[in-house]
Parts: sequence; C-alpha cells; structure tokens
Amino acid sequence: MASHRNTTAKKPGGLSGKWLLAALAAIVLGIGGGALSLHWKNRAPAAPIRKGGAALLQSNGEATVSGKIRPQHIMPVKAGMDGDLDSFLVDVGQDVFEGQALARIGSSGLELNRGAAEAAVSAAQDQVAHAESAVAAARMESSRADADQQRSRMARDRVQQAWERQQTLFRAGAVSRQAYEKAQRDFESARQDGEIMDKAARASTEQLTSSLNSLTAAQKNLAARNQDLEAAQNSMQSAEVRSPVDGFVVARNGEPGKPAMGDLFEIATDMFALEVVLEPPPPVLNRLRPGQQALVLIPDLQSAGIPGTVKSINGGEVVVEFECTLPAVKPGMLADVRFKVE
Repeated sequence: MASHRNTTAKKPGGLSGKWLLAALAAIVLGIGGGALSLHWKNRAPAAPIRKGGAALLQSNGEATVSGKIRPQHIMPVKAGMDGDLDSFLVDVGQDVFEGQALARIGSSGLELNRGAAEAAVSAAQDQVAHAESAVAAARMESSRADADQQRSRMARDRVQQAWERQQTLFRAGAVSRQAYEKAQRDFESARQDGEIMDKAARASTEQLTSSLNSLTAAQKNLAARNQDLEAAQNSMQSAEVRSPVDGFVVARNGEPGKPAMGDLFEIATDMFALEVVLEPPPPVLNRLRPGQQALVLIPDLQSAGIPGTVKSINGGEVVVEFECTLPAVKPGMLADVRFKVE
C-alpha cells in the first residue's frame, strides 16, 4: 500500500513539469517571432519622398521621374546699350507683347534732357505764335498804308492837275492871283500828305518784312527744338529695353544700380511647346533612349497625362518634350514623367 501511494503522489508533480515546459516554449517562440517581425520591419524600405529628379521604380516595369517644366523656345533679350540698370518694368511669370518696355538703363539724366527739350519746344512754339500774330498785324497795317497811299496819290494827282490849270489860266490873265495861290497851296498840302503816306507805306512794308523774317527765324528755331526733342525721345527709347516678341518671361537677370550685362531677360516664344528636364538614377537612365515615348503628369492640375518623347540624353540629364494647350501649365512647374523601362 505504501508503494501505491508513492506512485500516485508523483503523477501530479510530472504533469506540472510538462505544463511548465510548454509555457516556457511558448514564451521563447513569442520572443523569437517578435524579434523576427522587428527584423523584417527594419529591413522594409520606406516610401521615397520625391523631389526634382527623384524616381519611383515600380514592379510593373514603369519608372516615374520628376523634374521642372521649361519652354522649348527661348528668346534672350540683351540690354542694347552700356549703363547701369535703372529699373525692371516686368516680373518673371508675366506675359509681354512685342515692343513692351521691360527695363530702363540709366534713364534719370535722359528724362531731364527730354524735359528740357520739351520746355524748349514749348517756348519755341510760343515764339512762332507771337511772330505769326505780328505778321498778321503787319499785313493789316501794310494793307491799310497801301490804301492810304493810293488815295493820297489820287488826291495829289487831282490837285496837281487843278494847280497846273490854274497856273496856265493865271499866266493868261484869266484867273486872279488869289485863285492861283490857293491852287498852289492845295497842291503843296497834297504833296506833303502824299510824302507822309509814302513814308508810312514804306515803314509798314519794312515792318512786314521784319515780321516775316522773325517768323522764319522762330520757325527754324522750333524745327531745331523739335529735333532736339526727337533726339531726347530716341535716347529714352534706346535706354528702354523692349521685348522683341510676344511671349512669357521665364528669367530675369541683373540688379538695379549695377551695370546691365549679358541677357537681361529670357522670353518663351511658344507656350505650347514645353519640355521637362530630368536627372533619373542610373538604373532608369541606362534604359532610356532618344525618341522613347513617355507620359507627362502635372501633379498641381490632377489632369490626364500628356504624351511626350525623349528629346535628348546628355550625360545624366534627360529632356522630354511635349505639347500642351492648357493655359494653366507654365514653365517652372513640377511634372512627373512616366517611362516603360522593361
């Protein structure tokens, strides 16, 4: 009986050991699984943050590379003259038209010259106006003096004829001395009046001639001042940098107060012809070739893709050209370009 009790007492102790071993095994497996899970979690690649030039490689054989849009056709605009840059008149991102002033170069002194030339023209115009008024007055005076001279001559001729007739009659004894002397006095008075009228006519003619000469001089002076003003305006225009084409300003160089050098502006002449400049990583770059088809996506617009073509590959730089009629697509915007790189 004692032997049976001892055997029965050992069974509970053996069962407890088995459960203890099982619990320890479960704990070990849990710790090992957690460590393995943590290991793979640490090895899993994080999603890349794309900036200009970064790429997304996909398992379906596609690669997406992002870059900036720029125009295909650019017109550089130089200063055209030496001098310090006075001011910019347009900003980058602004539409401009042919002939529009873009900047001024050292125009402060030129503006003063033009103002002085305008004042000189105004004064010369006043001189011409005064001279024209003087000529008009001189013409009227000359016309009046000529009329007085003609009337005086006619009156003198009548009185002279009467005096000569009285002189003949007096010699013949047909008239009295008083009648003869009266006719003589009338003739002398008419002759003196005629001389006065002749002098007045000559003076008015001389005044008219002088007024005409003054008018001619004033007109010549006005013509000269107009030439000065035109030269000042031309200088102002040459000091203004003007756009040679209609387009879109994509770049502006220089700083006011410093010498204007090189290309002051870059103007896109065709906003439909665009391209994207990319710098893909070697795994993608090595699979690209000129003429390869691509799809251009504009993240800012969330629009459908635009077909494009690889225009050139130069070193690590890839240029993809495309045409877009959407006015919202502008140079400088980011674009994603998708390729098949199988």
